[in-house]
Amino acid sequence: MMRQAVKRVLFFVRLFLVPHIRLFGMALLSGVLVSLTSGLGIPLMVKYVFPVVFYTPDQGGEMPKLFEYFPRLQALQVEDPQFVLLIACAVMPVTFLIRGLAMWGNGMMVSLLGVRISATLRMEVFRKVLQLPISFMERREKGDVISRVVSDTGVVQQVLTRVADDLFKQPITCLVAIATFLWMMLQNDQFGLFLLNALLILVAFLPIYQFGKRISVKAHRALTGLGKLNTVVQQNLETMREVRAYSMEARQIQEFTRTMDEYCHNSVKLVKYQRAVIPFMEVATSIALVVLLVRGYECGASLNDFLAMAAVLFFAFDSMKKAGNAFNRLNEGQGALRRLEEILVEPNTMPDPVAPASFPEPVRGDIEFRDVSFAYEPGQPVLQHINVHIPAGQVVGLVGSSGAGKTTFAALIPRFYDVCEGAVLVDGLDVRDVRVHDLREQLALVGQQALLFSGTVRENIRMGRPDATDEEIRAAAEAAALGSFLDSGKKGLDISVGEGGGSLSGGQRQRVALARAFVKNAPILVLDEATASLDAESERDIQQELEKLSAGRTTLIVAHRFSTLRHAQRILLFEHGHIVADGSHEELYASSPLYKELYDRQGID
Repeated sequence: MMRQAVKRVLFFVRLFLVPHIRLFGMALLSGVLVSLTSGLGIPLMVKYVFPVVFYTPDQGGEMPKLFEYFPRLQALQVEDPQFVLLIACAVMPVTFLIRGLAMWGNGMMVSLLGVRISATLRMEVFRKVLQLPISFMERREKGDVISRVVSDTGVVQQVLTRVADDLFKQPITCLVAIATFLWMMLQNDQFGLFLLNALLILVAFLPIYQFGKRISVKAHRALTGLGKLNTVVQQNLETMREVRAYSMEARQIQEFTRTMDEYCHNSVKLVKYQRAVIPFMEVATSIALVVLLVRGYECGASLNDFLAMAAVLFFAFDSMKKAGNAFNRLNEGQGALRRLEEILVEPNTMPDPVAPASFPEPVRGDIEFRDVSFAYEPGQPVLQHINVHIPAGQVVGLVGSSGAGKTTFAALIPRFYDVCEGAVLVDGLDVRDVRVHDLREQLALVGQQALLFSGTVRENIRMGRPDATDEEIRAAAEAAALGSFLDSGKKGLDISVGEGGGSLSGGQRQRVALARAFVKNAPILVLDEATASLDAESERDIQQELEKLSAGRTTLIVAHRFSTLRHAQRILLFEHGHIVADGSHEELYASSPLYKELYDRQGID
């Protein structure tokens, strides 16, 4: 487990720390300076400066060593003892000034490093989510993915900004203090005492290591529970009408309570193991000080020597305690890193080709399916051995019962999924041989559910083509029969649609999505139940405009309502993953009993 944790940390270090290596180096240097002034400077000040402050010649005794290092001060001692005292006392504020400035610089550098790394991490996770195939998102709960992008990266930021500071300087402070303690012990021929205290330090470290492993597991469970909690909240916000219509409030509250209790249970266990280190460290520190006090008394150590050695041990154990807390927080962050790693290392099963081909100019929109088979799950084929050619500019309707494979057929063209067998070609090129971006630039899609982005109607339409002029956007809105709706308000195209287009009706959202397709002006157009949210009158209003939009473009119309296929030149009838009929409306109505049944069932004149 430790090996996996180290590999995980090294993965994130290589990916996110190396680009900020200069800032990391500055943080490390300032941390080393803090460690030196703490673990070495303060104990030495106690050992050598305090004797100078309290030394008087009339008491006799050996001259403090500080004077031996500065011979000129020995003469000043007799002539001006107050000046000597001033020099000795000045060491203390200078030491603490250096320590304070180093701590400030270290804190600033580490915080800045944490913010930059977390921002980079959050951006990389978000970018990877957008790059991964749609099938990856369909296998996961949206709330959990949101939790990883927002909450888990926030945990990593907290670890970096609050814990990394101690992870840098506390181990160094501990090592410096141990080295200083060893030097003091060797000066007093007490190497055995050093080994005994070193053993106590090692024993104090063991619970940190043991609890750290459990903290990593509990943290992962707590974050997973938070993801489930986000999922429950998101599902209820997205289905508010259904929850109230079916009086499911009590059931949903019960589900939320159960998920919350599970999350709280794991969070409490996490805190329990985090706090368990403190009593172990306190007991180990007190034992070490008692051993030092007894042994110092037996050896006749002076008060100054004892205070200096006690200060060294204090910094050693205190630094280990803080490092232990930081280590536990790091293990808590391991849970978040593990969840983020699952996304970052997820292989992209639909990568761009190494040497992508380019579409000939202009793109015509010729589509061909060559012996295509596809399945979402192994052994459950959705499309089987599809062979069909759709010439450029042809308007084709895709009909069939639910689950027959119509939408899947259309989704293979923009490469939302990769075929399991065969190939899909556009203008003679396999869609897997061109860049995904280049392929999708040639296609406009209006789905069954038109979900809009927060912003204005104008901004949502412009997403179809960012360089579109205001005149082109207005024309697209008019073509999608949005004119009367926009003219009814003072803001027109600048009316806010709200989150997900919530301030608009279903039909209005669908029209905005249609306007987006109009303004994109792509050679291939896919309408997947594009008018499903429109009433009969609104559908008639835009039917003529759809015919204009389809003119000269390869158009695929996925439809359950046969009224949307009035201008289709050709119809493909799907059943159980096969194309069982292919022809015009008149041909299929006369030759296919299934088509005739589906058509007559809707009672279309």
